[in-house]
Amino acid sequence: MVQDKELSTAKEKRKLQSLLWIGKLIVTLLILSYIYKTFRNEQKGIGDVGAVFQNILVLDHLPILFLMLILVPVNWALESLKWQQLAKKVVDINFRDAFRGTLTGLAFGVAAPAQLGDTIGRVAALKSDRRLEAIGAAIVSNGIQFYISVVAGAIGWFHLQQKIDLSVQSKQMINLLLAVVIISGIMVVWLRKPLMDWHPKRPVFQKAHAYLRIIGNYSAWDLYLSALYGGLRYAVFLSQFVLALSLFDFPVPAFELASAVSLIFLAKTLIPAINVLGDLGLREFTALLVFKQYNLPAEEIIAATFLVWILNVLGPILIGIFLIWKYKWSKMKFSSSHN
Repeated sequence: MVQDKELSTAKEKRKLQSLLWIGKLIVTLLILSYIYKTFRNEQKGIGDVGAVFQNILVLDHLPILFLMLILVPVNWALESLKWQQLAKKVVDINFRDAFRGTLTGLAFGVAAPAQLGDTIGRVAALKSDRRLEAIGAAIVSNGIQFYISVVAGAIGWFHLQQKIDLSVQSKQMINLLLAVVIISGIMVVWLRKPLMDWHPKRPVFQKAHAYLRIIGNYSAWDLYLSALYGGLRYAVFLSQFVLALSLFDFPVPAFELASAVSLIFLAKTLIPAINVLGDLGLREFTALLVFKQYNLPAEEIIAATFLVWILNVLGPILIGIFLIWKYKWSKMKFSSSHN
């Protein structure tokens, strides 16, 4: 009987390992497909982008390019610090594990819609049988970054909205949407403690509450520190984009460039990731719309956007693929229990 049980356990383990291997393969193929489609669309788009890159990748621009490159690990390190700060309410996590989870989440993020892939990647990378309880922490982490992007985008919007070629009704709708999101964020933080005492009756709300109630466990300091990391990360990303645009010597003041970039990030934040343009295509489309009033060369705007994407997204995604295959998730126990 004992021997039969051991054989059954070994068989189940091999089956689980096979399923995990297939899952990793599917995710990897989806990520590689995303990268391939991105480069193919870029080739089919503006034919002069390649020539533009040849003009900016010169010795005189080396200091700016080097600074942009140095800011890449800073960007993801700040995101990892935010994730560590929030996840440690559930699991014991060090910075190395947080950094690894962040890059894995980035890789998963291009294989699944919205923030679903990012959340799955981060949670799956945790070395704990309580990892499913960290789903709420991942949602809060993404929510903080979402809110920071909206607030910064609102500042850029109010600075440039008179120059943007949109109808009065469209601008009023954007103003209303920004106001609703900003006020809602304040209310969620203000009412986070009562959320712990809420006991929904419907199963769907019970499931959601099981993950979201973690926000009530965060102190004001936890949220402040996480928001600080998120704000610094946003500043780094924005600086990279402004540095990329500075390579072209555009006759636009630095503050206006920063405001325009904040609008590009705002569009990427508010418009769902499920779109026909894709992540990079959406940023390029928004960039062209925002910079339209300056009459700047479209191929240079797209080249700057593409350069930021290559540095900040493509590189970390490739590292994330490596980490996906390196993880031995089959040794980890999955549990959906909640304390």
